Amino acid sequence: MKRIALIFVVLIIMGIGFLFYINIPPDSEEKIVKDRPAAIRVPALVEEDILFIAARIIFNELGALTDWDEERSAYIATAGDFQIEIFPDREEVAVNGVKVYWDTTVIKKNSVIYIPFIEFTETVKHFAHWDSQSRALWLKLPSQFDPSDSDGNGPLLHVAYPPEGLFTYYGNKLFVFGTTQSYSNANVTVNDQPVEIIDYRTGNFLTMIDIPRGEDYPVVVKAADQYGETAVERKVIYPEWWNKMPRDPLAFHSSRMLPAENQVLRAGDRVQIAFQGSPGADAFFKIGSSENLYEMTERLYPAGSPGSGGIYTAVFVVSEDDVPESGVTTPLDITVTMQKGDNRITRKMPGSIAFYAGETLKTVRVKPENELKNNGWLYRANKDQVNLLGSTLGGTGHPTSAIRYLVEGTDYIVTGRSGNFYRVEFDGTNTYLVNRSVVTELGSTKDLDIAIDKISLNESGEKVTVQLVSDGRYPFAINDNLRSLEVELFGLGKSEIESIPAAEGSVVRLELQQADGTEKNVLKMIIEVDYNMAGFYPYWDEQGLAIEIIKKKKKSRPEFALEGKTIIVDPGHGGNDTGAIGPGALHEKDVVLAMSLYLEDYLTREGAEVIMTRTDDVFVNLYDRPENINDYNADLFISVHANAHAHNAPATDIHGIMILYNFAHNEKLADIMLDTMVEETGLPRFRTWRRNIAVIRHPHIPSVLVEAGYMMHPEDNWYILHPRGQKELARAMMLGIKKFFSED
Repeated sequence: MKRIALIFVVLIIMGIGFLFYINIPPDSEEKIVKDRPAAIRVPALVEEDILFIAARIIFNELGALTDWDEERSAYIATAGDFQIEIFPDREEVAVNGVKVYWDTTVIKKNSVIYIPFIEFTETVKHFAHWDSQSRALWLKLPSQFDPSDSDGNGPLLHVAYPPEGLFTYYGNKLFVFGTTQSYSNANVTVNDQPVEIIDYRTGNFLTMIDIPRGEDYPVVVKAADQYGETAVERKVIYPEWWNKMPRDPLAFHSSRMLPAENQVLRAGDRVQIAFQGSPGADAFFKIGSSENLYEMTERLYPAGSPGSGGIYTAVFVVSEDDVPESGVTTPLDITVTMQKGDNRITRKMPGSIAFYAGETLKTVRVKPENELKNNGWLYRANKDQVNLLGSTLGGTGHPTSAIRYLVEGTDYIVTGRSGNFYRVEFDGTNTYLVNRSVVTELGSTKDLDIAIDKISLNESGEKVTVQLVSDGRYPFAINDNLRSLEVELFGLGKSEIESIPAAEGSVVRLELQQADGTEKNVLKMIIEVDYNMAGFYPYWDEQGLAIEIIKKKKKSRPEFALEGKTIIVDPGHGGNDTGAIGPGALHEKDVVLAMSLYLEDYLTREGAEVIMTRTDDVFVNLYDRPENINDYNADLFISVHANAHAHNAPATDIHGIMILYNFAHNEKLADIMLDTMVEETGLPRFRTWRRNIAVIRHPHIPSVLVEAGYMMHPEDNWYILHPRGQKELARAMMLGIKKFFSED
């Protein structure tokens, strides 16, 4: 009895609702622990090393209704929408009308029907576990999914999504996710329509509804059974993407004005002037105290065709007459005017404009990588687009794209300023922005005037290193493939190098050529090797730019594949960053930590050294997570997550395992992880996806991010949320990593 009590206490701590505990070989009674130990006067059977248990014991504990169909000789158990039919002396059962064939025959002995315990648990997708030390079988049931309280007074009902309050949702297809009592017979409806997906094991449900645009739309969720009904209401708004202002009185919108932050520009630069106001007016702008008024065009909507929509735009091009002979002018106000008849109003834009002489303002150098964090990205401004509805980097009004993470020590020519961002020279055709906080000023300059003096090629057993010797540092970009790198070198004149090293050893191609189609000088270097690279690593040293192309370590025999490997396991989110929403009180940060700790255990057993980015429920900055890669000379980085549906996604149809990777050489690792996890767990295959995301941005180490199913999909979260399912997912990850290191 002490052993039973101990197991019960441990499982209460783990949050597991109840379990079956059966001594093997069977004695005169089984022990079932639920609220308290209970003696059942029906012994278990073991025949040919197969455990059989009386069917009614299991179904009684589940609260199922049972019946004997004399005509069909079938024992029938019903729990909510779930029904199983068991036929004595046969290997065939029926689950919700679908035939399932066991390897073992159902036994009827002394009027008691016995079922093979393990096969039964697999059929109904419970997680059974055999403890060889205590000689106990545990059947873990999912009452931990049930929320601690309900949103109503009838059957248990908890709506996790949409959340409480007036919820803004961007799309007309809304998914509704929640939980009712596991193994209940409650019927769930959303706005009086039955849900599309409900999992009787957990009570989790998911469905899609249409919502109209531009109104506070009620979402009413109900759970009803024979005892009563619980109703929960949420309010959702799918906002109009654009609302005109009234024609009268004549007025400016309180915040929709561009530029929104101060700008420093040179001759030839363009600045967007735009605002929202009352439709049907004449609009003008002027710079500083000048009397010159520039006419603005009214548009039907932002970036749309001309018309009476109350959107007024113009582009101001800085001329040579605007810039001073030297230095930078004082900031000049931009004043806009609207006029209807005799009614005239004016307003100053939130952002001013200043002009400077010359082509370049200064040069800057990227700070050490550990100081970059969230701001360490190079952004490209999409100058042909205008965003008047929300804030944009630097207040320019132009949407931006994160192109790549900055490399420590790189120099950039500054061609202007936009708010807290420098406008920098890169390819001569686009405007790029760098946050001022991540660079150090090097002083004024007209031109970097850099040339490459020499190129050297070195090879060791672990890598190939290409060294570009130069008298300065310059922006560059690397486009990677599995066996080659295309390195673009920006702002350099045609190379004066008479020759470059001949391709030798593992290098089968090494070329330096002038790139075409750019206003500024761009050199392109192509490096091709005869092996599938494990990564690449660019950095600046005293000679100039060095690029290492790292070789994959020789494959190991599968049984030794992880011995001596250093692997960084990154449980996503943590602390106040909860991640995706789950049923009840469980969120992504909780389940991925549990999975990651199981993964740590599996990897350690295989001989790997494991570095965890967190082991508790604490917040870790996204950009601090990969730092251990350099500190520990790691062999692989894996970030563990569970997925969330985007707004307007067809949530009932999208689910399964997804693997993200950032560089071409990690595609094979992503494929192996996806194939292995699908094969081992049986969860659906969603996809692999190459994404420029921060946590797997280090190109010199194999790295993937695992999305282990969807938190809000009942078929996925049965595995994600259940301790045994978490173990299965973790084991599948370990096997995927092991397979990666044992293949060429």
